[in-house]
Amino acid sequence: MTTRKTAPPPARLTFAEIRERISRPRRIVALTLDAEAAAKVDALEELCSRLRVAGADPEQLAAATGALREAEQTAEASRVEVVLESVSHLTYQELRAQHPATREQIEEAKRLGSPEPAFDADHFAPALVFAQLIEPRPETREEFDQFWAELSDGQLRRLWDGALAVQLTT
Repeated sequence: MTTRKTAPPPARLTFAEIRERISRPRRIVALTLDAEAAAKVDALEELCSRLRVAGADPEQLAAATGALREAEQTAEASRVEVVLESVSHLTYQELRAQHPATREQIEEAKRLGSPEPAFDADHFAPALVFAQLIEPRPETREEFDQFWAELSDGQLRRLWDGALAVQLTT
């Protein structure tokens, strides 16, 4: 009869040791700041796709592909990455409570037959992104507010999507 060795039971951690191991998720959000270059990339990708489908002249396709590469380089040169880190669930709830849905937003949701909004997205979104933003960190809230005001809706959407994703994932 062979004796089977069993692994020792895992060491039990104290609650304090468990708490010390907690880290919150992070997410890198890439933003292309040159919106014109980003739009040009989109248009040239569409053009190249149509030329391929249509069986276009190889020289015409090569010219479009070359233009696409140039536009991608310009867009890439304007790309920045920001790092978001989720906040604690208590901080998240406090931020939501500080930015309740407006009466107009609630009425609009009712009119559309949608669920009542949990918060005022126009004000909660920048508050959450500001709370999560760890790199680069603006020196002041005013500096962040100016940054937020200058972004396009698409750029804001990327940050908001990143903020929700990092907050609601494990």
